[in-house]
Amino acid sequence: MDVFAFGITTVPKSIKKFMENFHIDHDCVDFFIFHQANKAMNEKIREKLKIEPEKVPHSLHEFGNTSSASIPLTIVTQIAEQIKNKETRFVACGFGVGLSWCTVFFKTNNPVISKLVEL
Repeated sequence: MDVFAFGITTVPKSIKKFMENFHIDHDCVDFFIFHQANKAMNEKIREKLKIEPEKVPHSLHEFGNTSSASIPLTIVTQIAEQIKNKETRFVACGFGVGLSWCTVFFKTNNPVISKLVEL
């Protein structure tokens, strides 16, 4: 429960403070990608930040919690077609082990995205 409480309090505060500090408006962000730890946790984070559901893709239903790979895995498997041939702006937040977290803003422009290779 402590990890869940951390996720739904610290993570949205971090994202909000990050966006305020760097003057990033919600409307200019195409996708918010969160670590895929728990769907209920990610939904609560999304709700607290007042982000539209279509801007928060999920891959948890296909792969479960894949640790640090969950952010790129979500991009590659859930929105690759949507971000091809255009500039796309992301806010991503990874969180978990040791109650640590990191938030980042990045842009892609016509990215080359390989198909998922499962071993």
